[in-house]
Amino acid sequence: MEEFVPSAAIAHFVMKVKDVESSYAFYQGLGLRGIDKFPEMAIIELRGGTHLLLAAKDDPMAGALHASRVGQRPDFISEKIDLMIAGHTRADLEKYRAELMANGYSPADIAEAPLYGHDYFSMLDPDGHGVSVYTSHCGDKPV
Repeated sequence: MEEFVPSAAIAHFVMKVKDVESSYAFYQGLGLRGIDKFPEMAIIELRGGTHLLLAAKDDPMAGALHASRVGQRPDFISEKIDLMIAGHTRADLEKYRAELMANGYSPADIAEAPLYGHDYFSMLDPDGHGVSVYTSHCGDKPV
């Protein structure tokens, strides 16, 4: 039986940051892949190929990125991103969280009750953006 693979994926998610360098290091420390850095923007790759574009808040060159933000509320002063680990169990999430703590991160406790079948915890990035980390629900399906 042929596995269905979705025809599209999220390509880019733009997050405005105060300090590109510290944000780049923060997200690499979460286990995401650093792709490239420029003076006012950096690219981080997530599992599945989605790119997180870390754009300096006051960079005029980032205007081209922000010009295409149809539907984004202009009053947002911070943003939130949800990440999903490859693991499916609470034990997998506990291991990932412990690794982050050993590397100097300060995540909140894992929530007592799952949210729609996901165990999760949250924390803040250097700019105060919310970062929540969830267990996967994809089973053995390709991603």
